[in-house]
Amino acid sequence: MLDQEVQPVRQEDRFERFSVSDRVEHWLQVITFVALAVTGLIQKWPDVGFSRWAMRTLGGIEATRFIHRVFATLLLVAIVYHLFAAGKRIFVDRAPRTMLPGKGDLRAAWQGLLVNLGRRSEPPLQGRFTWEEKLEYWAIVWGTVIMTVTGFMLWNPIATAKFLPGQFIPAAKAAHSGEALLAVLAILVWHFYHVHLRHFNTSIFTGYISRREMEKEHPLELTAMDAGEFDPPPIEVAEQRRRRFVPVYSAVAGVLLVGIYFFVTFEETAIQTIEPAEDVIVFVPAPTPTVPLVTTTVATEDTTTTTTMPTIEGVGWTTGVGQLFVGSCGSCHTGSSGFGGFDASSYETIRAGGNSGPGIVPNDPGESVVYTLQLEGGHPGQFTDDELAVVLEWIEAGAPEAADSGGGATDEPTWDGVFAALLTDTCGACHGAGALAGLNVTTYELAVKGGNSGPGIVAGDPDASAVYTKQLQGGHPGQLTARQLADLKAWIDAGAPEK
Repeated sequence: MLDQEVQPVRQEDRFERFSVSDRVEHWLQVITFVALAVTGLIQKWPDVGFSRWAMRTLGGIEATRFIHRVFATLLLVAIVYHLFAAGKRIFVDRAPRTMLPGKGDLRAAWQGLLVNLGRRSEPPLQGRFTWEEKLEYWAIVWGTVIMTVTGFMLWNPIATAKFLPGQFIPAAKAAHSGEALLAVLAILVWHFYHVHLRHFNTSIFTGYISRREMEKEHPLELTAMDAGEFDPPPIEVAEQRRRRFVPVYSAVAGVLLVGIYFFVTFEETAIQTIEPAEDVIVFVPAPTPTVPLVTTTVATEDTTTTTTMPTIEGVGWTTGVGQLFVGSCGSCHTGSSGFGGFDASSYETIRAGGNSGPGIVPNDPGESVVYTLQLEGGHPGQFTDDELAVVLEWIEAGAPEAADSGGGATDEPTWDGVFAALLTDTCGACHGAGALAGLNVTTYELAVKGGNSGPGIVAGDPDASAVYTKQLQGGHPGQLTARQLADLKAWIDAGAPEK
């Protein structure tokens, strides 16, 4: 802690190093630091087994975030108190500013390095605080500033985006988590080594340090104490300074506490993490889809015969056959857990088949397990004779994915057909009504207009379209897959048609 008490109080062969106030501050720092580190790092790596267990124990991701913010608020309040303690020592007690670094610390650091390298036998002579302790203290000060600023940006992203470009928010996230990891490593490596491993310092627990420890760790301070250089100021002088200090600090503390209140309540962020739903295969009876049929009428002199037969003309996987398989087979054969290792939900998976062999072999019904099993009859999702005839003709025709309608081409994707739903589902949490960074993708016009980073969509020019370029950089909170990103580029290259 900064500039501890004015003078240590000597009692026989020990000296008071930390007051009760100092020790309370230290343990408050320990508690808040550990809580923030645990709840923060499990959010940084949420897929690690320990992180999943810890989040479940704490009540889920939103409960974890709430706990993290509670301890962040407690840390800010502790800082306000630390300013009081440090201010009293400096302005009322006129204590030496022994926590400020100076040339002597550079010299001590160099001498300490020589000791560690075996080039010097005696350790450097140091005062109340060693250069290692000063370095650690100011690192905490610097880290607290970084964590407070970036924490506010992450706590209030919509407000932040009104004043800064949207790129500042992922940058703040990287800085916040990176500084947190650095702080944890510094405590585990630097702090633990110097106060627990190299020499177990009990003064933070008891408040006192022995003369022997003073001679070894703080010889310059011990010399000054023995020379009587720590005489307290006269009582009337200290009281006069206190009367001036208390109202000034009270005003400053009031402003800081109001600032903390606004820090906590400034914005109710509309973005919440929803726990992913569990994938469960549910049996839902589905009506058998209609397969195209052709009706033929044959007239003779005595009778007229009407026959209805299935036809393969205009039928492909995407225009009838796929619906037939999904409707009849999907309740048992869907996804990786489908019966027999068979997934009938897509053209690729039904051709691949399952444990009994390939599902569909174009032009060869006898090797197509799907057809041969249905031909045996009695299947839970049994086709009718007409449906089985269509499947037979479809396989013999090469099992085309798309219907043969002359050119075989399908409609080009459009905003209304594909990208309205894609961008709303993927990006709408941030770029919906809240319009993070000024971008709203809920309508074609707003998506084209863009936001703080420029036009969202420029027809024919993906490189000038912020929606595409930001996704191309990767690491976006609502990141598209590589296939979706390629489709988005192709759509923009094609002129980004709306309808």
